[in-house]
Amino acid sequence: MKIKVILLLLALNASLLAASWSFLNVERTGASRFIKDHPKYDGREVVVIILDTGVDMGVQGLQSLPDGGVKVIDVQDFSGEGDIYYEKAETGEENGEKYLKNSDDVRLFNYDKLPLQPVDSVYYMGVLREEHFKNTVIPDVNNNGKKDDVFGFMVIKSGQGWVAYIDLDGDGNLDDEEAVRNYKEKHQAIQFRGRDRENAKNLATFAINIFPEEKRVNFHYDGSSHGTHVAGIAAGYKLNGQPGLNGVAPGAKIISLKIGDCTLAGGATTTGSMVKAYEYGIEFAKKYDGPVVFNMSFGIGSEIEGRASMEYTLDEFLKENEKLLFCISAGNEGPGISTVGLPAAAQRVLSVGAFNVKESARDVYGADLSEDKVFVFSSRGGELNKPDVLAPGSASSAVPPYSKSENKWGTSMASPQATGAVALLMSAAVQENLPVVGSLIKKAIVNSAQPLKGYSLLDQGAGVIDIPKAFEFYREYIKRGEQKNFVNYRIETLSPIYSDETGRTAYWRFGTYAPDKEHKQRFRIYPELPEKFDADQRNRFYRAFDLKSTEPWLKLNKKSTYIKGEKPALIDVYFDRKQMKEKGLYSGKVVAFRKDKSNKPINKEFELWCTYVNPFTFDESNGYRLESGLVKINPGDVHRVYFDVPVRSTGATVQLFTQANKFAKLRIYLFDPQGRELQKYIRLNSEYENQEIVQLTGDELQYGVYEMDIYADFRNEEPSYCKYLISFTGLKITPDIVTEVDVENGRKPRGEISVTNYFDEPVPGKIGGQIYGWQKTNYIEEESALYELDFSVGEEIEKVVFNLELPPDVFNLMTDFAVNVRNYDGKILKADGLTYRKIQITFVPPTSGDYYLELIPAFAAKKAGHWTATLKESYYLFDTISIDGAREYFYPRVGKKVYFRIDGSLPVAPDGFYLFGEVLLNSLDKYRYKVKIPVYLYTGQQ
Repeated sequence: MKIKVILLLLALNASLLAASWSFLNVERTGASRFIKDHPKYDGREVVVIILDTGVDMGVQGLQSLPDGGVKVIDVQDFSGEGDIYYEKAETGEENGEKYLKNSDDVRLFNYDKLPLQPVDSVYYMGVLREEHFKNTVIPDVNNNGKKDDVFGFMVIKSGQGWVAYIDLDGDGNLDDEEAVRNYKEKHQAIQFRGRDRENAKNLATFAINIFPEEKRVNFHYDGSSHGTHVAGIAAGYKLNGQPGLNGVAPGAKIISLKIGDCTLAGGATTTGSMVKAYEYGIEFAKKYDGPVVFNMSFGIGSEIEGRASMEYTLDEFLKENEKLLFCISAGNEGPGISTVGLPAAAQRVLSVGAFNVKESARDVYGADLSEDKVFVFSSRGGELNKPDVLAPGSASSAVPPYSKSENKWGTSMASPQATGAVALLMSAAVQENLPVVGSLIKKAIVNSAQPLKGYSLLDQGAGVIDIPKAFEFYREYIKRGEQKNFVNYRIETLSPIYSDETGRTAYWRFGTYAPDKEHKQRFRIYPELPEKFDADQRNRFYRAFDLKSTEPWLKLNKKSTYIKGEKPALIDVYFDRKQMKEKGLYSGKVVAFRKDKSNKPINKEFELWCTYVNPFTFDESNGYRLESGLVKINPGDVHRVYFDVPVRSTGATVQLFTQANKFAKLRIYLFDPQGRELQKYIRLNSEYENQEIVQLTGDELQYGVYEMDIYADFRNEEPSYCKYLISFTGLKITPDIVTEVDVENGRKPRGEISVTNYFDEPVPGKIGGQIYGWQKTNYIEEESALYELDFSVGEEIEKVVFNLELPPDVFNLMTDFAVNVRNYDGKILKADGLTYRKIQITFVPPTSGDYYLELIPAFAAKKAGHWTATLKESYYLFDTISIDGAREYFYPRVGKKVYFRIDGSLPVAPDGFYLFGEVLLNSLDKYRYKVKIPVYLYTGQQ
């Protein structure tokens, strides 16, 4: 009977393990099948290092390994968020009880009754106040309904090493507390006490690290739930207590390296946090007897793609540590092309885009997709040959108890899927006694990936990770001995988008030009030979390749080539324009296969990515307008439109229309020629409106090829339909800035401008505009990681707007750039951060009074460097002043003077400020152009 029961239990357990958990899909990449076929290849022996916002080791799924061991083996905080400093304590006695006290007279009683005492008779004391958490997601750390609790702690050097006794219940006594050591020593997780356990849940689990040289204790915790969620995807085991609900590599151990300060917007990194975390992880890996893989679901937009300081650092780390691999989220700046972020653009890392698994879309979001779709937000390639691969980009995973949602999506969720895949491959290699080489594992993953149908190279790189196939490839590579002489390839080719005109891909988004048969594009492929090679090995290196183009329009000048020594191979390509007549995006690649092998994916050595954008163009022949036919977009799909801004254009209008009796639920994205999304976007929903419009002028409109992406939400139950109209105007206003007006007693202030219509059709228009308030520009030159600007808001001010802009080369020194507005109690009232080098922050003050702005650059270095920026501060009045003018007709090629008046008296701006506003010329025809010029009027002391 007992045998039958045991067999029944085993069968039940097997069914649970085999259950399909689409909420965290580990089937699409083959992870579940791989573990089922090889139960010991589940990530055991591997350590997954999570660089993120911290990991809560107290949640279900991150507490233990399948064999019962501790899941999270080390935690470190490089962000500084949890730092509390301590000092030498004084001793005293009260009512027969001994106490310690600090300089603020906070007291801790009964320290003398503790089992561990200092070997040097020196007691140190620090205080963690809930005030420290006021700008976090857990301002009440013990969840007792108060936010002013005080938790003292004692630090001593005992006979067992440095320990802390923490007054976790805040009662001022230590005799009911246990000694707490650095987390990696005893894996002690702590929780603050004081809540009503029947009605108030625990909010977060903490751990500590003691740094006696700095008299600092760091309280590590996950300040945003992001890091815990990521860890659960990569390596969770029995998430939410459910057998079978596991991350990709449930047998792997985890180290949490916190790089994000969650008091900053988005849990932004701080100066040095990213670099120091990688260095710590690398030092651990050197000492650890097993494989290590890093996950970093962090990044910002890239201004000079592939040229950021942190990207160079990561490439150097991987070059020096061949056993390692870093998996990094590609970014959430899609669907525009050339949007892969920093530092995912690093050449040697595995950059991961996100796709939507149809089963997960069904069970998590109620969407009925017939096939998998690339998530709209996933950053795309273009200037760079990234992303490398795709992985599932949504999941229900572990989160701290304070978090309101365990469902998240983003390339942040895709990257730990890839990290878990790497952990499985590393684990399998260990079990089969194969050497572990990070770059070779990356090659196996990329070459074995499966492309999604209907998506371009730029959308997905090589495609979806296939773990079983990747391990087949890896086995074969090891069998061939590739680990002994593995070679990376550095690709260089003409790319005018860079100042040195050198990039990694052929990327042509410059008018309608593309390299043709008479103007071929040359690629140079340099071997990056192992550093262990001596001079003779470098000289003797030889490798030959067969070349194959994936697209009929992409032509080659040769079918094979070779590399001898360290000299580059030279490959010329050109684009056959006869096969590229349709407007839109063309992407393809030249694939190089080992000449001594077959032309199969396993034998791919390098790829040359080529992109051409054939845009719609505008001139007199089409009246500078494009009107589409009816566009049908299926759920989850993107319809791309590229248009080239004509010379002398001063305004653009994009209009979208629904059609009678046709469903539409759409979002429209606009990207500038550099691939940056414009701050404005359009939603078009047939249930609420039949037209939406966006107008571009001034700094928003620049010469080059723009991208408009019309996206149908994947949760739509039917296709969407729309039409669009893109039109341009050539109304040129001079001067470029209005700096003076006529002010006479008894008359309204008046100004004069000249308008010239450079295009061929007359345009009816009317002058308008407003004086908004006062403004000034600050030119910042700093060496520190904090810049503060005090500002005052009077009762007449509605809002304050800050426009911050960094030079591109300065932005590329950063890993983040946070912006806060605080009151003088230190409370953060507005938090934001730079995705790209420009940002606009709008602050609506709760009351008039004094505030201060914080600029917090995070350098990709251990300390802050020199940086510059411009910061424009603008104060908007509740009672703005209108600018008005007459209706006018502007005829082609004719300049015309027009006048405007300011309907009110001009206030005097504070010293150092000027009045600001804008003169608007609005067309009165159906194209609804808008052309604006700024108004700067100095009325006070300059």
